[in-house]
Amino acid sequence: PAPPWMSVCRRYPDGAHRPAARGLLHVVMAASGWLWLFLNSGDPRKELQLMVLMKAASLTASANLHVREHCSEASYAVANAIDFFWLPLNGGSVLSVVTPRSKAWLRALHAAVLFSVSIAVVRPVYTWTVHTCRRDKFSAARPHQQRTALTVFCGIWIIVAWIVQAGFSLAWLGHLAFLVAGYCFYSMQYIGVKAPWHSTYWAGHDDLHICGALSDLCAFAYAVPTATAMAA
Repeated sequence: PAPPWMSVCRRYPDGAHRPAARGLLHVVMAASGWLWLFLNSGDPRKELQLMVLMKAASLTASANLHVREHCSEASYAVANAIDFFWLPLNGGSVLSVVTPRSKAWLRALHAAVLFSVSIAVVRPVYTWTVHTCRRDKFSAARPHQQRTALTVFCGIWIIVAWIVQAGFSLAWLGHLAFLVAGYCFYSMQYIGVKAPWHSTYWAGHDDLHICGALSDLCAFAYAVPTATAMAA
């Protein structure tokens, strides 16, 4: 049952509560990304353009998942699968800046890993979402484990590749710290913990989105000067 402070929230097709503000941050961020790309189409920093493109596409998929009403489990499952498809490309886009242009083979390796995870995660996410909507925890368990394993592997790949190739930086540390904080906030909704600011408009998943935005700021703090120097 829903806690009292979320009793008037909308619901996803799987029964999870959806606070009123869910996804609105990603609408604003996605629109900002597409606008930046339109206004800077001739920017010589191609790696930075790619990074913004991947993030804008991912945030658009997230907005489609969280803001649009889904009237069926299939619609919700497809939207969730699309959202997860873009996550590795979103997070891994920073590697296009981390990796020098002279190391084409390493760029190709990163691209192969990221696209492979993006493609591989679609089916388990779709299956997991459908079974979750049907309240079939047993059938949902295995695809959930597969989804988790793929996303954790991809996250480790990105974080390790960044520090190994570029060395330690405050931007790297901030990026990692906000990702971990976001996961902790995200987990609160599953263990019944409510922060003082959680309400019918805001919950742990929305804290995750804020932490994701701050994590992106750290990534761009590294990427902008690095991509600028790369294009010089």
